[in-house]
Amino acid sequence: MVKKISINKVKNRIYIIILSTLIFSIITSSIGCNIKQQLFKTPEKIKEVVKIKSDINISPINDVIGSIEEEFLYDIKREELISSVFEGIIKSTDEKYPGLLSTQDKDELEKIKDKYPEDSLDSIVEIIRKLIEKKDELKSDDLIMYANESIVKSLQIKDKYAYFFYPENYKIMIEDYSGHISGVGMYVNQIDEKIVVVKPIENTPAYRAGIKGDDVIISVDGQSIESKNIDEVIALIRGKAGTKVTIIFFRPETNKKFTKELIREEIEIPNLIIEILDNKIGYVRYIRFIEGGANRLKNELEKLSDQGIEALILDLRGNTGGLLSDAVNLAQLFINRGNIVIVKEKADTITYRGKDTPYAQIPLVVIVDKYSASASEILAGALQDHNRAKLVGNTTFGKSTVQQIFSLPDSSGIKFTTANYYLPSERSIEEIGIIPDIIINDDDKTEEDEQLEVI
Repeated sequence: MVKKISINKVKNRIYIIILSTLIFSIITSSIGCNIKQQLFKTPEKIKEVVKIKSDINISPINDVIGSIEEEFLYDIKREELISSVFEGIIKSTDEKYPGLLSTQDKDELEKIKDKYPEDSLDSIVEIIRKLIEKKDELKSDDLIMYANESIVKSLQIKDKYAYFFYPENYKIMIEDYSGHISGVGMYVNQIDEKIVVVKPIENTPAYRAGIKGDDVIISVDGQSIESKNIDEVIALIRGKAGTKVTIIFFRPETNKKFTKELIREEIEIPNLIIEILDNKIGYVRYIRFIEGGANRLKNELEKLSDQGIEALILDLRGNTGGLLSDAVNLAQLFINRGNIVIVKEKADTITYRGKDTPYAQIPLVVIVDKYSASASEILAGALQDHNRAKLVGNTTFGKSTVQQIFSLPDSSGIKFTTANYYLPSERSIEEIGIIPDIIINDDDKTEEDEQLEVI
């Protein structure tokens, strides 16, 4: 429903930044999120690994390694991946069953590994069989899951976005893209190894508890989040509606820590907010790049056109990204020619271009901030490179990599970097960000929205 309001009434409301890495980031984004933050290919690219029957089925391990060899952006040797399988199985068995494996047992397992070529998985079948013989409670499926987690962790030396999703975490990630999550309602992002709140969502547990943007998460239910990535933190915070989670925060503004006990709720994640400002200006806060998001905006633009809007403000503050396909589709609503983004994979380069659109001439201003990342930067950068819009606000986050998600037959999943992207001018904004045409800081201590007011 589009309603007309005055600019004075919208000042305070429109600064509600909703970050995609909701704690998933909503608490995305992805929980609500994650916000921690993240750029994915279209769902059609999410692959299903086929399970092959055998007495000990290690095909998931083989297929994970195969996918990495084929699509992982950075060079890595098969021998390194297989070595990580062995290490992961032994380490996880030690953690779950302390004292089960003696030094002699480990030496014997090492000898089994050394019997086979370094690039062969044959040793893993024998090792798993030996472990199951030693402990009835050990299941081959669990050991294989430990192995796949270890493989993905071995990628993190080169790829900070690589992550293994246990089944419960993978389910959370998929739910994020459905627009419905169970959490506390705050968008978060990972900045300089810290998990930082971007903004709480209105009328959620986090909002009611007084959580603010820039608050830093220190621990969740007694677990320090030091050295954990955003996906792990989101998984700790998310949970069944009605259950309690205790979070310790640090607030830079006061230089103090504080603790909040929050009751999780079912939360619907908004994707966009549409309003009409004075002077026939349409305002769109685009919260998260999701499947079908651009089509939803297209339908709203038709309604705004019928109401006679003459210019448009697109607000990407706090939008940490989402689906690559949605970013491209949204850019194609405003760009009718030339390149939108160039995606360079390991063995291929894909160029997405503009196409005919009735909105190619509508005056457009885009507002960005330090949390605008990934898919947001693809859209904002394309519009800037084509001189199609003026960018206002602060320098963006600076993420120019593409991650792909793979689902596995045991309901777990993996994510790793498969491409770099480049804006139409062929520039990379990795760790640089996009500098707006007009730099305006917004003062959180006032109720005014300075970035909107300058427009």
